[in-house]
Amino acid sequence: MDALNEFDVHICCRCTSSLDDEAVRISDRYLSVEEQARRDRLRLEADRRDFTFAYDLLRRTLSNFAELPPGDWRFSVNDYGKPSIDSNEPRLRALSFNLSYTRGFIACAVALNGPVGVDVERIDQSQRLQEIADQYFSEEEAVWLLQCSSELRNVRIIELWTLKEAYLKAIGVGLSGSLADISFRLDEPAHIGFMAPPAHDPHEWNFALFEPFHDIRLAIAFRGVARPRLFMSQYEGDERTLPPIRRSAKLIF
Repeated sequence: MDALNEFDVHICCRCTSSLDDEAVRISDRYLSVEEQARRDRLRLEADRRDFTFAYDLLRRTLSNFAELPPGDWRFSVNDYGKPSIDSNEPRLRALSFNLSYTRGFIACAVALNGPVGVDVERIDQSQRLQEIADQYFSEEEAVWLLQCSSELRNVRIIELWTLKEAYLKAIGVGLSGSLADISFRLDEPAHIGFMAPPAHDPHEWNFALFEPFHDIRLAIAFRGVARPRLFMSQYEGDERTLPPIRRSAKLIF
C-alpha cells in the first residue's frame, strides 16, 4: 500500500484505445451494479469502454492508499454529480478523488484532506474552438488569446478549458458553474495565473498542466496552502502489464 500525505496528489492514467474486449471484461469485475447500468446506457462502444476502464482504474488506485479491495468502494454524489467516498470510516472519507476520461484516455487523481479536480481533453483541430472561447471564456482570457498565434491559440483554448473544468470539478459544481467567472493565463516560465470571484480565494489553489501525449492535455486543481508534490503513474497495455509504470508526463505549466 502506498503512503499518502496532505501535500501529495497522485495521478494515474491509462490509454484505452488499443485495449480489447477481454481487457474490458477483466476491468468490469470491480464495477458496482449501478456503474455497470450507467455504462450500459452509453450509446457508443468507445464510451462504454472508457467508462469501464475509468471506474476500474479509480477503484484500484484508491485501494493503493487504503486497505479496502477495489470492489468494496462505495460512492455517493452531490447535487451536481460530484462523487465522494461513502463510508463511516474517517480514514476513508479523508481521501478525495476525481475522475476524467476522453476518447481513448482516462485519468484519476487522489489526494488527502483537500478537494482535487482532474480533467483530460484531446487537442482536436476539427472542433470549432473559437466559438467555445467566445461563449465560455472571460474577457481577460479572450484578450490574452488574441496575443497568441493562430496555431498556438487552438492549443491554448483546450488548455484553458481543461484547467477550468478541473477547478469546477474540484469545487464540486462541474459544468453547472460559470466558466466565464474564472480566468486562467499561462505565462512563461511555467506559471499559471488564476483569477476568480471574491468567494473563491485564488491563493488557496494550486494548478498544473501536463502533456501525457502530444494530443492530450491533463489539468490538476488542488486546494492547499502549499504546492503539492505531484506523482504520475501510467498503466500500459492490459492487466498482464501491472503494476503501473512510474513515468512522468511532460509538465507544461
